[in-house]
Amino acid sequence: MSRKALADPLVEEAIQWMVRLQSGEISQEERQALEHWRSASSQHEAVFLKLSQGLSPLRDSPWRSQSGDQLLRTIQVPSGRRQFLRVSLALGGLALAAGTLLRLGQAGLALPGDLYTGTAERRFWILEDGSRLDLNARSVVATGFDTHRRGLRMRQGELLLQIAADRRGPFLLETDAGQVSASQGRLLLREETQGMRLVTLDTPAQLTLPNARTHALDVRRSVLFNEHGLLADEAMQPSESAWVDGWLAAHDRSLAWVIEAIRPYRRGILRLDAAIAGLRVSGLYPLDNSDLTLEMLERSLPIRVVRRSDYWVSIEAQG
Repeated sequence: MSRKALADPLVEEAIQWMVRLQSGEISQEERQALEHWRSASSQHEAVFLKLSQGLSPLRDSPWRSQSGDQLLRTIQVPSGRRQFLRVSLALGGLALAAGTLLRLGQAGLALPGDLYTGTAERRFWILEDGSRLDLNARSVVATGFDTHRRGLRMRQGELLLQIAADRRGPFLLETDAGQVSASQGRLLLREETQGMRLVTLDTPAQLTLPNARTHALDVRRSVLFNEHGLLADEAMQPSESAWVDGWLAAHDRSLAWVIEAIRPYRRGILRLDAAIAGLRVSGLYPLDNSDLTLEMLERSLPIRVVRRSDYWVSIEAQG
């Protein structure tokens, strides 16, 4: 299942701050940034207090000792997210946006045996069949190998899979929105706002949707799909896998798309004004220096980057 646009970014921001507090690893600078955020408006303070009251039962739980990235993954596992959502929904007067519920309810968790990356981290693994798996930042996959099949289940984020030939047959990539199978070659799969993006870099593939409908995909196609069907089928863009080498390649992308791509490389709040979200962007940007990426965007677009702290950055229209 894909991530959905948030109807209320304030709730998302409050959750991010609460996760940092709950992890116990928040720095003094972050505490000052949080106080600045809370005092920015009465609405900020009200949302934070409501969420804080609802999470009070968790302060003495084992979650307290987890890092921020671990805690984010913990509240996203089925049992953990149900408890988190029950607590949040019980808050009087605070209606969590549907998009926030989807984001918390549909992302994955790093369970024992899973492969995952944290904030600003990329890693690769050689799987037992000889295939190579690359994960972008804040990504999680579950492995599924036995004597008869080989596969992965994508829980969140973005992956690049170089499939090795194997006697067990096609490699299966499972998501909530459908299953992808291919026998050999490279595939890219990532979450986007509207659905899952599959790019057949140098191999054909088959997509099977939850309704059992199948789609045969040619090489070098970029397909956007959700559990209901195909949303787009187009030629792949150049440099789709540039992130493996630490670069974000944008070819006539929206500013919103670019900002979503760098979020996994930043801690804290990164807010984008909806009025400028549709600005078109083309360029090559360094993922491992997101501050420089924001500076490059500011120089080339009619926007301004407002840094209230290292942990609270807003992107607004020039004015």
